[in-house]
This record gives sequence, C-alpha cells and structure tokens, in this order.
Amino acid sequence: AMNNNMKKPLISFIIAISLLIIDSCRKDFAATAEHKATYGWEMFEMKDYLQSKEWFSNSIATDKKWKDGYNGLGWSYAKLLELDSLDTENIGSIRTFHRGLTYPKDIWNTTDVHLEILAGLTFAYHAKGNNSEAVKFGNALIDSTLIGLNPSRWDNWVFSHDSTLNYLDLRLTMAASYFALAKFDSTHKHLKVVLDSLGSPSLLINDYSTLLGKQKVAQQLDSLQKVLQQK
Repeated sequence: AMNNNMKKPLISFIIAISLLIIDSCRKDFAATAEHKATYGWEMFEMKDYLQSKEWFSNSIATDKKWKDGYNGLGWSYAKLLELDSLDTENIGSIRTFHRGLTYPKDIWNTTDVHLEILAGLTFAYHAKGNNSEAVKFGNALIDSTLIGLNPSRWDNWVFSHDSTLNYLDLRLTMAASYFALAKFDSTHKHLKVVLDSLGSPSLLINDYSTLLGKQKVAQQLDSLQKVLQQK
C-alpha cells in the first residue's frame, strides 16, 4: 500500500511537470512566430519586401495561427504585386489575407491586426479590379471604426507600419471602386469625407448625371490619389 501511496503523488508530479513543459513550449512557439513577424515588419518598413515575405512565411510556418504573420505576408505580397484571387491555384496577397481573417487576434498585440487585414483586402481587390469585393471589405473596416452617430464619427484608421497609408487612402479607394460600379451616391459620400478631411469641401462635385460631370469626378479621383501619395 505504501508503494501505491507513493506512486500517486509521483504521477501527479510528473503530469504537472509535463503540463508545464507543454505550456512553455506553446509560449515559445508563439514567441518565435511573433519574433519572426516583428523582424518581418522591420524589413517591410525598410521596403525590403522579398525579405519581409520570407520572414512572415517563416512566422506562419512556426505557428500557423499567428494572425499578424498572415497580415505581414499579405502586405508583402501586395507590395510585390503578387495579387491572386480565391479561384486561382497560386497563393498571393488575397488568399493570404483571407486565411489570416480566420484566426483569432493575439490578446497582447496592441495593433488591430484584423483591421489591417481588412484594409489590405480592400486595396488588393481594388488593384485586382474586383471592385465589389473591395467595397465589401472597405465597408467592414469602416463599420469597425465607427465611434459615434448623428453625426457619424469614425476612428481615423492608420496603417501601423506605414503612417502615410490611412483612412483617406481607404476612402478614396472606396470612392474609386464605387465609381467603377456606377454607384455614384456612395462615390460622392466617400469623396466628401476625403475632401472635408483635406480642408477642401468646396471641391466636391455634385454632378453625376452628365458625361462631363462624371469625367470631372474621374479626374478628381486621379488627382486626389496623387495628392495622398505625397502626404
């Protein structure tokens, strides 16, 4: 009986130690994926997108649920103009972002990775010419940043790894996608936000019924893109 009584605490002790080892391995696992992603972002911010792509790939190979790894990999692909779609075999920006959306956010990460993926999808789909998907993901981001109604107010989203890319670029992309879809009320709404934010509300064009009016809007979308690229 003595032996059995000795065994029980010993077994409990072994189980407890095993659980500790498993837990520390799991934390190690996440930390390594995080470290690789952090280094990936350093490369990304230095505009070395081939290197950043490699580090983010390593990050998700280490922990396939590391959301920020997919975020960085998607943005790296987008910068390298590797824009795929869900109905092709090759993996690029769009598929990577979609995979990233399915994983939970790391509670310790102060950046809202989910919003960055939604923004990435908006820009990637627009660049690919898939305007209906671009506005779908753009709206998802805008809805997530709503902080007040009457009048509607939004948190001004900024990409944490390139502050020149922000809610104005997102709104302008939405306006351009809606314009391509001939949904002019929505084009007008997003252009208004951009022009108000730039302190140029008087430049807002209200004529969408004539060909000349539409041409002016198309020119404005183009010139605003150049303005925002210089900001």
